[in-house]
Amino acid sequence: MKSRLLILLTITYTLISGNEAYAQYSRSVIATKTYTTSGTFTITDLTDISGYDPNNEIFALAEVEVLLVGGGGGGGRGNSAGGGGGGQVRVETINLTLSATLNIAIGSGGAGSRQSGNNSNDGDEGIQTEVSLISGATILSYIASGGKGGTGNGNGGNSGNGNSGGNGNGNGQNVKGGGGGGSGGPGTNGSGNGASSTGGNGGDGAFIAFTGKRYGAGGGGNGRNGGSAGSGGTGDANPSGQGGNASANSGSGGGAGSTSTKGGNGSDGIVVVQITYRILPVEFLYFNTTYKSSDHTAIVEWATAKEWENSHFEIERAINTVKEWSNIGRIEGKGYSDSASEYSFTDSDLPRTGGNIFYRLKQVDYAGKFSYSNTKSIQAEALESSDVWITYPNPSTSGSEIKIDLAQPAQYLDELIYIRFITFLGNGNTQILSSPEQISPIVTDWLREQPAGIYILDIQWGPKTQKIKLLKN
Repeated sequence: MKSRLLILLTITYTLISGNEAYAQYSRSVIATKTYTTSGTFTITDLTDISGYDPNNEIFALAEVEVLLVGGGGGGGRGNSAGGGGGGQVRVETINLTLSATLNIAIGSGGAGSRQSGNNSNDGDEGIQTEVSLISGATILSYIASGGKGGTGNGNGGNSGNGNSGGNGNGNGQNVKGGGGGGSGGPGTNGSGNGASSTGGNGGDGAFIAFTGKRYGAGGGGNGRNGGSAGSGGTGDANPSGQGGNASANSGSGGGAGSTSTKGGNGSDGIVVVQITYRILPVEFLYFNTTYKSSDHTAIVEWATAKEWENSHFEIERAINTVKEWSNIGRIEGKGYSDSASEYSFTDSDLPRTGGNIFYRLKQVDYAGKFSYSNTKSIQAEALESSDVWITYPNPSTSGSEIKIDLAQPAQYLDELIYIRFITFLGNGNTQILSSPEQISPIVTDWLREQPAGIYILDIQWGPKTQKIKLLKN
C-alpha cells in the first residue's frame, strides 16, 4: 500500500465569554493519506499522527473528506483520432466513527489503441474507482466512473460522468466531476476529407482545493491529414495528441495517436482521504467513564477535592463528534465542602448503533456561573439482532429503566402496536399503542411491580408478531 501523510498542526486556546468557560480543543491535526493502489484504511489507525499521547489526549473526529477519481480512458489511433476521456472526480464528506473502515479499490486507466497496420482503433475505457464504508451495520459505496476511450475516427472519449467530450473540431468540455475527451477531425481551417485540420483539445480536469491539484483531464485529439494535435486539458501534466500517456494517478485520458503511433494510455485513478482530528486535553483529578457491555450502559464517575457555592452538575453527552452536546442528567452538588466528594451517574440510554460516546461535566454555582470539565469518551458496541425489536438491559434489575427499540426500522410501517404481558398466571390485558416510543415506559412501569422471574412481552403490529423474553433479577 502506498500512502502519503501530511500533518498540519494548529493550536487553539480556551475561550472565555462572559461567565462561560468553554473547554476547547487543545490542538487540531489534519492527516491526508493518498492511495494510488487498492487498500484498506481504518479510522482507529492512529500511528500516523505524530506526537499523539494516548495517556493524556483523546481524539474527537471532526470531518472526513474523500476524493475519488476514476481511471482515464485510452486514446484512439488513426487519422483524426480522439483523445481519451477523463475519469469522474468526486469529493464526499463522510461521517466516521472510530471503528469505521474504508475499503479502497483504485480504477485502472484504459489502454490506448493498439497499433495494427493502417487501421483506426479505439482506446479502452477506464475502470471505476470505488470506496466502501463499513461502520457497524452500515455499508455505503461511493463510485467514480472511468472515462471513455477515444475513437479512431474523430470522436473524443466521454468523461467519466457520462457528459460528452468534444468531437469534430470542438474542444472537450470542462465538466464538473471529470474532464471531457479531446478529439480530432475536420477543423475550422479546412473542410473535406483531404483537408488538413487541428485536433480538438481535451477538457480541463476538476480542481480540488484540499490537494491543490486538478484531476480527470481529457486527452488531446490527433490532427487530420497532417494537422497538428490538440492539447490535453488542464490537469496533472495531461498529454496532447500523438499518443502521449496520461500522468500517473491523475485520472486523465490518454492522447490520441496518429496512423503510425498507438494511442496513449489513460492514467489510473486515485483516492485521497483527509481526516481532521480534534485533540482534547485529559487532565482529570477524578473523572472516569466506563462502558458496561452486559447492560449497554455507561457509568460516569467524578470527585471534587472541595466545593464553594456549588449548586449542581449537568452531565452532557455527544455521539461520534464533539460538535453537538446534549444535557442527559443533573446531579446536585454539596454546596460548601472542604473534603472530597464523590459522584456517579449512569447513562442507560446509549444509542443501539454504538459508537464513540463523549462526556463532559457542566458545573453550575448558585449565582448561575458555570464552567466545563475536560472530556472523556467510551467506545460502545452496536446491538446486533436478527429480531425486529430488541430490549436492554436484559436481564434487568429492580427499578431499572427498560428500553424497547426497533432494530430494523424498515419492518415497521406506522401500524398500531398491540402489546400484552404473559406470566405463569396467564395473559394480561392487551394495550394498543400508536408509536414505538410508547412501549419502553409501559414495560418499565409494569416490570417494577413484578417479582424477580421470567416474563414474556408479546408485540403485534400489522400482520407481524414477536415475543420477547424479559428476565428480572
